[in-house]
Amino acid sequence: MQAIATLYKIEYFLPMKISSLFHHRHIAPRWTFTTQGILWRLLFSDTNFIVGEDRDTEKKSVTFFCLNAQNGDALWKDISYDEAWWIGIEAVVHDRLYLHGFRKPDMPEHSKIIAVDLGTGKVLWRNDYYSFLFATPDTVIVFRDLFEQRMFYELNAATGELIAEMKDRPADAYEVKEGNHGRTDFLFPHVLSGDDENVSLRKLIEKSTHEEEIRSDIEYARSNGKAIVNFHVVVKSASEAAREILQNRLYVLDERTGKELYAEVVNAETPAAVPDSFFIDRSIVYFIKERKTLVALDFEHGVL
Repeated sequence: MQAIATLYKIEYFLPMKISSLFHHRHIAPRWTFTTQGILWRLLFSDTNFIVGEDRDTEKKSVTFFCLNAQNGDALWKDISYDEAWWIGIEAVVHDRLYLHGFRKPDMPEHSKIIAVDLGTGKVLWRNDYYSFLFATPDTVIVFRDLFEQRMFYELNAATGELIAEMKDRPADAYEVKEGNHGRTDFLFPHVLSGDDENVSLRKLIEKSTHEEEIRSDIEYARSNGKAIVNFHVVVKSASEAAREILQNRLYVLDERTGKELYAEVVNAETPAAVPDSFFIDRSIVYFIKERKTLVALDFEHGVL
């Protein structure tokens, strides 16, 4: 769930009884947050905040936000930084967010750096000459391509001021850079196999879908006797329309009692299955509904 960049044009109205999925909910979301456009990218800081991009694909504009992961409150939102579209999240390190521009529109190479205070959304400093490599809480390592070589520099993370010039890439650059994407210690789903240990779970899923046709891998994760499952069912076949339409659903099932604790339509219409639709942080299931609402579902403490 690092980037949500695959967009689908919805062309068919879905005349089905989706409300039947919600008759027996036993748990409720802890909080939700809805963007104006497409919720494009999310990163979790090691200080328990969530930063993300809100992109309007028609107007070609992007704003940014920061949420408290505990309760979903927005520290700040709807903030833009001069560039309307060609800007994105580079990294989140401790209490700072780093944004990047691009060397040229439609080209993947990142260029320029904007350092933002995570608590307020205000710009701390910016540099239009360097490109971001990695950061620590105290320093930022950047580079600049000269005519015959690439030069590296160490900047003060708080001010952006130059500390030192380096001719060689730091030896630990790759290892440190991996930590710049924020927290990654989440439980991600696996594809449900045909092993004997999954027979009972498959029966629970079949009971919840009422024999509807599943047209994708079933992804699942287990935690404290609960199974969180995600899959796509056919809601309009290729014979009825120009292309087959699928619906993405998420369920929380109690494997000990067989109860369906929660059911949600993650995406009412999509022409193709989208993998990795959820992840778990302790007892919180995070998923994005209809590409714009971030849902934090507490499946341990949110029992109704």
